[in-house]
Amino acid sequence: MTSVTALQCCFATHLPDMHRIASRRFCYLDPDKREEAIQNTLCLAWKFAHALFRKGRMDNPGILKSVLWYAIKQTKSKRTVQGKGKTKDAMDYRDRGRATFEHADLDGLIGRNTPVPEQVSFRVDVPAFFGTLNERQRNMAYDLAVGETTGEVAQKHGITSGAVSQFRSRFKKWFDDFFAE
Repeated sequence: MTSVTALQCCFATHLPDMHRIASRRFCYLDPDKREEAIQNTLCLAWKFAHALFRKGRMDNPGILKSVLWYAIKQTKSKRTVQGKGKTKDAMDYRDRGRATFEHADLDGLIGRNTPVPEQVSFRVDVPAFFGTLNERQRNMAYDLAVGETTGEVAQKHGITSGAVSQFRSRFKKWFDDFFAE
């Protein structure tokens, strides 16, 4: 590329495809957050493409696609054009690899202020429900119950994130059916 105008023209030409790809990568978000993530991704893609242009590295025809994937990754890591916000969320620390969560038994999911009858019900009914699942389903349900993400469960069990999401829906239905009887 010889000028910023040529870069702008190239970027604008590829913009609809980049928007489509980004929208697929953030389809799991609610509509407002999805659009925010898509726009952030496109802004970051432009920022990165412009930086590469200034260094004279935009001659490769496939570079825009690489820039887009990098921008998607940065957006998923909660980076914005203005920089990363200072969050103090435990899940954010886990996502960045600064903290790990250990698996705990299901009793750890009961709060200290939970009334005793509800604690007893939980300790009796949830293991009974888990007993209706096969071992693989039980492990997936447990991983989801302790707060692992869909992607982590998918990777751990060798299936896709979509399959884990479907299992989550099935677990909910089976759980409701189990207690309706």
